[in-house]
Amino acid sequence: MKITEHKVLTEFSPARVQFFRIDPEDISLTLSDILRTLMNLSWLSKFDQEFEQKAFASRAKKTIDDIKEKFAKCVDDSISKDAGEYVVSELARETLVLKLDYLDIPLDELVGKKRSGNPGFDFHSQNQITDTVIFGEAKYIATTTAYSSALPQIVDFIRDGKDVEDLPELKPFCTISALKRAAGGSKGFSAAFSAKTTKTDRIIANITKRPDFQSLLQYEELILVAVDL
Repeated sequence: MKITEHKVLTEFSPARVQFFRIDPEDISLTLSDILRTLMNLSWLSKFDQEFEQKAFASRAKKTIDDIKEKFAKCVDDSISKDAGEYVVSELARETLVLKLDYLDIPLDELVGKKRSGNPGFDFHSQNQITDTVIFGEAKYIATTTAYSSALPQIVDFIRDGKDVEDLPELKPFCTISALKRAAGGSKGFSAAFSAKTTKTDRIIANITKRPDFQSLLQYEELILVAVDL
């Protein structure tokens, strides 16, 4: 992948708002790179007990097998909806880790157990300087830029308390200080979404006038990631 744009939107407060645009480049190579990253289970060492490592390894293997199957159906640079959301999630997560030096936390589906209904946030990270947990939601829509799905989903998840529900699963990866701050309301969010040929300035203008975007400015950080898919 290649980060083609990075903007800090200083006109908004109190949240620190950033916008990234990502070019996945060669889709087949990107899918291979994502699978290689997902299959790196070194994060299991975060769990002290062997029984925990075995349990989470079993969960992760099932998810990885499922993702492999979805990726195998992608041919000639076309991506299905299911595969697309994994691509958007993983590229957004990697952007936070590589560009911002935030904590490298595996995708939620590798760690969490499938729950009924909409399971919750897709990816997480942590600002290591401010001890701020980042809760990320990814959306892929083949025909349009998908911020209009990602942003309201974040607002709904906050209303339903799904960010707080994620905190126990994040304990092996985040600092206790960050988890306590998140439980108390000091947290950040990332909306990652597929983007088409729409110009960046237009995407930003459309997003920033939305009520759901405005409602998220009360939090510490808001990171927007547009992936050119």
